[in-house]
Amino acid sequence: MIFAGKRVGLVGTGSTGIQITPVVAETAAELNVFQRTPSFSMPMRNTAFDAEYTAELKRNYRAIRAVARASNLGGVRPVTSRPFFSVTPAQRLSLMEDAWKQGGLMFLGVFSDLLSNPEANEQVAEFVRGKIGEVVKDPDTAERLKPRGYPIFARRPCLDTNYYETYNLPHVHLIDCLADPIERVTEKGIRTGTREVELDALILATGYDGLTGALLAFEVEGRDGRRINDKWKDGSSSYLGLMMEGFPNLFMICGPNGPSALANIVTLNEQNVDWICTVIDRMRGEGLATVEPTAEAEAQWMEEVKSLATHTLVSQAKTWYVGANVAGKPQGLTIYTGGFARYSEACNLAFTQDSTALTYDGQRILAHHD
Repeated sequence: MIFAGKRVGLVGTGSTGIQITPVVAETAAELNVFQRTPSFSMPMRNTAFDAEYTAELKRNYRAIRAVARASNLGGVRPVTSRPFFSVTPAQRLSLMEDAWKQGGLMFLGVFSDLLSNPEANEQVAEFVRGKIGEVVKDPDTAERLKPRGYPIFARRPCLDTNYYETYNLPHVHLIDCLADPIERVTEKGIRTGTREVELDALILATGYDGLTGALLAFEVEGRDGRRINDKWKDGSSSYLGLMMEGFPNLFMICGPNGPSALANIVTLNEQNVDWICTVIDRMRGEGLATVEPTAEAEAQWMEEVKSLATHTLVSQAKTWYVGANVAGKPQGLTIYTGGFARYSEACNLAFTQDSTALTYDGQRILAHHD
């Protein structure tokens, strides 16, 4: 209730801004949403589970988790091998309508080539733009809310409850910062290029320095005084997103060169922690003090990451995935896009007898008991 009766400004229409807009609008006297880049958002369609279904989930929980660990996304969202143009236009429309009604990220499992076929991607994007136009009553507002200029799902796909419907409320206003940019914050509110919007409260949903920001925010010194800031000055590099050459015993969880935001974070984190624990257990068993990847292994991994990135439309949007939201940050998609299952296989290869990916106490040796 902290916004009750207040004039509120919200800057940012990414995942956070989209989810809090309807909630703030419930009590605010006025809500001004400052939008630079509109996001594609799908209806969340949250529903309460009945007791019978909850019991079914619990009975089958182990099997569901096993499927998630073997999947490309680290979850159990439906997937398909069906390309967009393999079915008729009428069938495509029916599939998209069903995905919209079901809600969530069902669209990602409807067609197999949405992130590799630009024409298919654009047709799905146009379907979603049409839904925005159906929901938002004011044509000008609807048009400004429709994302253009980048592939759908190349930016983080957002989920909402009544986000677009909120713009039909008389006290909610969309301010297009591409047409009328923010110049500064003032004592009274926000000054744009054409006016001053007076506010009582300001919410900044402006994002964060994803993937690398947390590790670059404090000093980490490796061998011979090397610093992560220097190693990553031209972009992040690591082995599996888990370790870095030159920084022994430094383990990362959900690191920048793994599947990261393109996989289920809980499943990914569990896999990462299990991998790290396996390394530490082997070191303890052999009486070893340090471990780090070889320069060759790190270079080979980064070559695969960069090669895979050229085949996905994810690299074609200006997002935090590619570092575009932070001034001066090296640009490029350094997230592993080969899928969670393939990533897990790559991690396991580090423990094979002929692997030379890791060095223990400066030597290319492995525990000899797999």
